[in-house]
Amino acid sequence: MMTTGSVREQLGLFSGVVTNLIIMVEKASSGFNRQRAADLEEMLHHQKIVVDEISLLSSRLDGLLSTEQGDSRDFCLKLESVLAHVQLMSEDIGEMIPALKKQISQGIPFSKKGIIQTNELFEGQLEMLRVLADIFQTDNEVLKTFLRQEKGPSLCQRCIDFATDHEARLVEGLCLPHAAPIFLTLLDAVRNMAQHGMEVAHLLMLEQRS
Repeated sequence: MMTTGSVREQLGLFSGVVTNLIIMVEKASSGFNRQRAADLEEMLHHQKIVVDEISLLSSRLDGLLSTEQGDSRDFCLKLESVLAHVQLMSEDIGEMIPALKKQISQGIPFSKKGIIQTNELFEGQLEMLRVLADIFQTDNEVLKTFLRQEKGPSLCQRCIDFATDHEARLVEGLCLPHAAPIFLTLLDAVRNMAQHGMEVAHLLMLEQRS
């Protein structure tokens, strides 16, 4: 059976990917708040790095699967599932790029409440990704439970609440119709990312390994 040290070594391979996802969200926030398309180009740059890192991780895990047996092999299979969810998280974050590009290039205004909520979404993403990075570094069960049962569900619920608020703003005429699809795209990206993050935490919980 894998030792704790070996487990952490394998999980640590994912930390570089999450670091780049964090940078992508930071650039999304900066681009939105400063209305700078250059920040979105930086997002694309780090997205390409993530694609390469995921490809290398996939190759490494395939190599381990060809040599490991028993519990070690089972855990490698688990890591392949984790990697699939991390890849989907990166794609969710990438979905924000064209929406933000449109908002910036066309100067589409958000309402004051919309700006506040968008920034709360970015901050929620960053908080969740930082917890995930800590999980990959420490294999900490408390953090996994926190992400799975508290941080992830809280962020998903926030997205639902913001969608309800958005509908009310549309009805009241406080949000321009052409801003609506952009805001909803951001909401969907954050909610989907949070759901995949929760699945990662669930897969890595000790009781799921046996």
